[in-house]
Amino acid sequence: MRFFTVIIFLAVSDGAIANNSSSTESAQTKVSQTPIVQTPDAETLAGYWSLDAKEYQRYQALMRGPLGHWSPTIDPLLALGMFATSPTQQKRYAELYARQEFELTERTLRFQQAYRAAFQRLYPNVDTVDQRLLAPYQLHQQQKESAKAARWLAKKQFQDGDRVMVFVPAKCDHCTSLIPRLMSLVSGTRNAGIDVYVRNASDDKAVRAWAQAHHIRTAQVNGNTLTLNRNEGLLQRLQHRTAESRSTKHHSAVVPIFLKRNDQFFQLREEDLGL
Repeated sequence: MRFFTVIIFLAVSDGAIANNSSSTESAQTKVSQTPIVQTPDAETLAGYWSLDAKEYQRYQALMRGPLGHWSPTIDPLLALGMFATSPTQQKRYAELYARQEFELTERTLRFQQAYRAAFQRLYPNVDTVDQRLLAPYQLHQQQKESAKAARWLAKKQFQDGDRVMVFVPAKCDHCTSLIPRLMSLVSGTRNAGIDVYVRNASDDKAVRAWAQAHHIRTAQVNGNTLTLNRNEGLLQRLQHRTAESRSTKHHSAVVPIFLKRNDQFFQLREEDLGL
């Protein structure tokens, strides 16, 4: 009986040892080694920017301060140039930065040319840029330009050569005061003036009759500060062309007003002009 008991004890002990050994092996199989990644030293990093190790270390010191908080992605040349300690040092970093930007621009343009050639070769019947996708952006830009022009006018900041195009109806009591006020806005600006277009005028005689009825003086017309014209469909073409007229109801005004500046047209409202 005693002998039997000893045999059982040994069996249990061997089983426990076997289990412990298996657990140890299992634990060992789960251990993974992380590869060691060597970070380039300051001298190597400095070489990327044509700097020496001491200069790059100063850049690192700057990035540990407020500059790193304000501009965490700023490059070494720009950072060192901003915090140069002498004009000579600033000139050095500026030249390095200029060379860097020039080289990057050249590489970008060369690749862009290669890309265009490859695109045309692979897709000869497809435009590189889908103009339909640009339409919302172009509309937004035109609206911004129109609003900007309106703000300039509201501040009476006309530019040389600006022409304000006013499309008046045959009967316009409002125009008797509107035209002189517009002329006062452009006074003092070279080659700027008001171009009045009489809507539905059948001939020049009708235009002259309109001018007389609204007290337009001959001297104003002779000086090119004010011109009198027939509409002849121009208003409709401008309303169709101008993005502002497509997105708003400005064209429904009794007296539509446009600004012609550098061969571009912007539709305006009287309130934009402070009238």
